[in-house]
Amino acid sequence: MKLSKLYSNRSEIFAPIDFVAGLNTVIAEIRLPENKAKDTHNLGKTTLGRLLDFCFLLGKDQKFFIFKHLDRFKGFVFYLEIELADASFITVRRGVEEATKISFKKHEAGHQDFSELPESGWDHFELPFERAKEMLDSLLDWRALKPWSYRKIIGYLLRSQDDYGDVFQLNKFASAHADWKPFLAHILVSCPHRLVQLSESARG
Repeated sequence: MKLSKLYSNRSEIFAPIDFVAGLNTVIAEIRLPENKAKDTHNLGKTTLGRLLDFCFLLGKDQKFFIFKHLDRFKGFVFYLEIELADASFITVRRGVEEATKISFKKHEAGHQDFSELPESGWDHFELPFERAKEMLDSLLDWRALKPWSYRKIIGYLLRSQDDYGDVFQLNKFASAHADWKPFLAHILVSCPHRLVQLSESARG
């Protein structure tokens, strides 16, 4: 799996992001002279990772920035284009207002724009959330993770700054060892090379 493109139905506000083969670097800088004295942190680098997580079907949480500021994101629909292992592509469509209804389209060429694609053009349109996660799990086909789903590894691939205090224990697993130790042991013992491949894939 490789990230290919992230875009929205409102490109004038959220411009498309095209990922390239190899290492992708996110750089944020202050360019307006009147803002030069401001802190260079909190410019959106971590938020981009969280938006990717949203498109990888993160569960709905009222504390998540999109739902916490629903008045600002109302009307947005986000699209994540992913290159699969067979060099084909899958686009995941997830809207903010109907965040539990997910659509999918598989296609051969990358860097597409399906923001105006009608309902009939989608292979699967507005699937219920749990069914959509099962669908994406089957499309990604990360067999090395079984019996866990793809969602279990996403936290390791899309880390926030708070998740680097421990190499193996993510911040969200701070008190529940049973939530992460069996999974990580499975990855490290059964298929350590796959963990490296998945990490490289997430970087693009």
